[in-house]
Amino acid sequence: MAYAQKVYRLPWLLSAITDARRAPRTPPRVVAAAVFFTGLLRIRSFNALEPRLQERSFLRLVGTEAERRLSSVDTLSRALWVMDLEAVRALSVEMLRKAERNKVFRDGWHGALRYFAIDGWEPFSSRHRHCDECLVRQVRVKGEDGIETEVKEYYHRFAVALLIDSRFDLLLDFEPLLPKDLRPVTVVKRKGKTPRLAKSDLDEGELTAGTRLLRRVKATFPWLDVVVADALYANGPFLDAVSGLGLSAVVIAKKETDEPLKEALALWGETAPQTTLEDHEARERIDLWDCPDLETLQSYHGGTIRCVRARVTKLAHPDREPGTWCMLVTGKAQRRLSPEKVLAVARARWHIENTGFHQWTTRWCFDHVFTHDANAIRALFWLFFAAFNLLTLFLYCQLRSYGRDRGGNVTRTISRLVDEMRDDLARMELDTS
Repeated sequence: MAYAQKVYRLPWLLSAITDARRAPRTPPRVVAAAVFFTGLLRIRSFNALEPRLQERSFLRLVGTEAERRLSSVDTLSRALWVMDLEAVRALSVEMLRKAERNKVFRDGWHGALRYFAIDGWEPFSSRHRHCDECLVRQVRVKGEDGIETEVKEYYHRFAVALLIDSRFDLLLDFEPLLPKDLRPVTVVKRKGKTPRLAKSDLDEGELTAGTRLLRRVKATFPWLDVVVADALYANGPFLDAVSGLGLSAVVIAKKETDEPLKEALALWGETAPQTTLEDHEARERIDLWDCPDLETLQSYHGGTIRCVRARVTKLAHPDREPGTWCMLVTGKAQRRLSPEKVLAVARARWHIENTGFHQWTTRWCFDHVFTHDANAIRALFWLFFAAFNLLTLFLYCQLRSYGRDRGGNVTRTISRLVDEMRDDLARMELDTS
């Protein structure tokens, strides 16, 4: 907490959060602090939080030590329903901006560039509870009599942007996929005719939300250089959006019938690898093919595309089928990255799956529905993500020897740190001056 106050001015950031309640007895900053520390201490639900709201150690933590009791969890839930999302988002954004000003990301990574991954994430679903922003799908369910029936399933899905680095992964931003009723009206241009307004009759797709997220991430964090994405984003319109923002892209390519991978495969044919290297640390042999300056993707207008293929063989299991990776590279990363670095960046996209989605679901309780309202879910997620970012920055910037003392499993190391924080909570003396 001393680190959070001294470096990031956490109490001041929390005090800037507002909500739409009139004359509330529990101020918005206190609600935000309570939810923030619920995430930081990994308290699994509001029911588990309820007893802590009258414990002096928790009251001291949120800055209301003079009170006998904070409030009920119902009050926290109602406040989240009307909390200002821009104000709560600013908490996480200001932390990352401060970290960048403190040169935390100064060195970059491969090619001295700064990377972030974009992917879709579905934290939870329900067949009973739903809200205005829930997406809906039909699923087949087998009943007790063994007969399958179709039922509605409600779920929330988000496009997520995660900063990926050799040391830490930090949440940059997220964007919900909107249901058809809430999708904005678009202007449809027709050749030789007057443009008309149109509204889609389908729920929003990940690519649409991901492109909207990409623009906001670059506007918020202009120091980012390269976006890394899976095969869904290997198309001209998305790569045009990347180019228009002055970014580079490393995107997985899977469909051998789609350009420009089709052209690259034809040029490579049955030729031998252009480069072969062995990674003794990972115990792998990597064969690489490189094809620069491809122009066969007609829907892309941002210049040429480089295509790299890698065949990875595990040295411990040479009889197994090698893994094959194909990557498309655009922008300045085409010249800055060697073929093996392109492969390393593409494989680093899994940080968003492992460090991000898996850890948030299994360790940070994001799969639990604390309160089911579109605004409340996003406000709570922003506060939990701010706690995730703060803990990550503290662990890797301040406790460099902590992980080495507790083994090589990063997830267990962080969980052990949270356990020690809970143990120390009763002994903490907080100076908010």
